[in-house]
Amino acid sequence: MQRAMYQLLEERSMSQITVEQICTRALIHRSSFYRYYTDKFDLLTQLVMRAIEDLLAAEQANAAGSGVMARFIGTHTQILRHLLVTNTEGDNNRSQQVVNACFLAIAQTGAHDHVFVMIRKAAQPDLTAYLVSGAITSIVQWLNSERLDGASPETQAAIQTTLATFFSLEQHSV
Repeated sequence: MQRAMYQLLEERSMSQITVEQICTRALIHRSSFYRYYTDKFDLLTQLVMRAIEDLLAAEQANAAGSGVMARFIGTHTQILRHLLVTNTEGDNNRSQQVVNACFLAIAQTGAHDHVFVMIRKAAQPDLTAYLVSGAITSIVQWLNSERLDGASPETQAAIQTTLATFFSLEQHSV
C-alpha cells in the first residue's frame, strides 16, 4: 500500500488521491486498507516515517543534517511538490502536519542527525519541526518555480549550502 501511495503521489496531489485509487493500485480490497490504516493520511504518515528512517539508516554517523535533508528533498522532490506545493485543493495543511509529526517522532527516538537533535533540544520542538518543514517547502517551491531537478549534483550542493546556513542559525541564536 505504501508503494501504491508513493506511485500515486508521483503523479498527483494528495487531494486527488482516493483510498479507492490506492487499493486499485495495490491490488487490495478497501476493507484490507482499513484493517491497517484509518485514512490516506495515516498511510502517508507511515510512508513519510519510512522514507526518513531509510534515509537516516543509509547515512554515515558524521553526516551533516543539511546533507540528509538535501538528499531527502532530492530523492522525493516530485512527491514533496504534490504534498506541499502544487496541491491547491486544501490538503497542504494536513500534509504539512504529517511531515511535522514525523520529524518530531524521529527526533524523539534519539536520532543523532544534527537536524533531529536540533528539533529534540529546542525549547519548542513542534515549532522547530514546522520551521524545518517550512524550509523544505520553500526549497521545493523554488525547485518548482525554477524547474530544477532536486537530485542533480549542482542543485543538491545549493540546497545543502542553504540548509547548512539555515541550521547553523540555531547554534548562533541568543
